[in-house]
This record gives sequence, structure tokens and C-alpha cells, in this order.
Amino acid sequence: MSLSNFSLSGKKALVVGARRNMGKAFALGLAEAGADVAITDINLESGQLQQVSSEIEAMGRKSLALKTDISSKEEVKKLIKSVVEEFGTIDILMNVAVMYHPKSVVELDEESWEKLTNINLKGYWLTIQEVSPVMIQQNSGSIINLTSRGGLKAHADKAMGNYAIIKSGIAMMTRQYCRYLGPYNIRVNAIAPSLVEWEEFPGEEDKKKKNKTVKREKAGITEAEKFEYWLTGPENIPLGRVATFDEMANAAVFLASDASSYITGTILSVDGGYMA
Repeated sequence: MSLSNFSLSGKKALVVGARRNMGKAFALGLAEAGADVAITDINLESGQLQQVSSEIEAMGRKSLALKTDISSKEEVKKLIKSVVEEFGTIDILMNVAVMYHPKSVVELDEESWEKLTNINLKGYWLTIQEVSPVMIQQNSGSIINLTSRGGLKAHADKAMGNYAIIKSGIAMMTRQYCRYLGPYNIRVNAIAPSLVEWEEFPGEEDKKKKNKTVKREKAGITEAEKFEYWLTGPENIPLGRVATFDEMANAAVFLASDASSYITGTILSVDGGYMA
């Protein structure tokens, strides 16, 4: 074994959906491991994506921040072309973009369903389709998709049912592309988190919350804290807490690196034991 296998020095990465939360953590984690990182998101107006790019450059890495609607084939083609022109190639693709909807799957209207699938499923497919020829040409690459525990097990929260259905599609997409791209030395894996800390909850731009682990001995807790109590309790998550962004980034660096050179088609649960 060599620790150098965990290094991403000289690698070129693209992280899709990188302006905040896990996408930001993945981008910074890959950069810290040595990769130059291009990042994209549908929102440039907030300035968050440019800030992530600046943090990457502060580590001495190259970065490129681009606005992309990944539900558009033309925009995805333009994205991949721009990154290859700037970096020369793409060694690592991370699909992290996500969209939520508060309605349950039985209440969801057709327009909302199409929006969800366009970003959460079609967008992943388009980026893989466009980056695959680049990786096939160089006979190497690592593709990492973000799925969820909800994609592996029916979700208890009815409002998350549509999300769970789509994430299960991403899990199968990962396995299918593993079969197709394996002969070209391209590995395709996915990360399945359970609960993760967050800066901003997607879809609620005006609400910024920091997750706080609830101490079990605390008296007089609120209803919200009681719910978190239950979510992170030993009957659900044996480790009794949510994951940190760094813990998610560690998994991404592992799957992107040569340390996982014989791992493909795997859905890596980073869930504190939830799926046990």
C-alpha cells in the first residue's frame, strides 16, 4: 500500500452543483488532495460559486467557474468543451446537483416532476454522456454520482418520496455505466449519504441553518430538536449524529483516487450505519 495512491496531484476534476453544501465540500476536498477543479452551477448571481473557485485557487490549484443548466444538452456540451479547453482533459466527474420539492409523490404535478427529473436524473445522464468520450479517449477516468439512502430504501418522510425514486434511478444509472465504461478503465461509483450538515437547505434560499447535534441528556428540548433526536438516534443512525462535510469529501477523494482503482459499480454508503 502507498499513501501516494490517495493523491490527486495532476488530476483534472469537474464538480457539477458546487456552489454550496456537499458540492462545495467535494470541490474543496478534491482540490486539497491535489486536483485542479472546474465547478458549475445553474446559479452564478449569488456569487457563491465564484467564492468556491477562489478558495480552490487559494490552495494553489487551477479553477474554472461556469454557469450551466444541466438539463440542457447544448449547455452540457458547452460545459465539457470549455473545461477540456482550459484543463486539457477531465479525469474526474462528480455529479452533485440536486433539487427538492416539498410535495409528496402522489401530490406532485407533472410540471414539478419534470423539473425534478430534468436536474436530478437527466442532468446526471447528460454530463456522463458528454464526458465519457473524453475519458474513453484517454482510457481512464472516475465518475462519482451523488445518490442517497433514500435511493436504497423507501423513505419514511412522504415529502421525500419523489426524491427517493429519482435517487434510486441514479444508483442504477451508476451500475449500468459501470458495465459499459469498465472496459475503458473508467470507474463509475456513487456516494449514498444519510443525514449531512448543511449551510443552506436547497429550495429555501431565505433560510440559513446550521445543523447542531442534539445532546441526548438535554432537558426541555423543542419539537424540532425532538425530531432530530429521533432522526439521529441509535434506532436510525448508530453513530448518533449527522455527517460532516469533511466526511463526505473524504469518501469522494477515495473514490476519485487510485486508492480505489479496483472499485467500480459500488454505492458507497456514508451513513453512520443507517443501512446496517
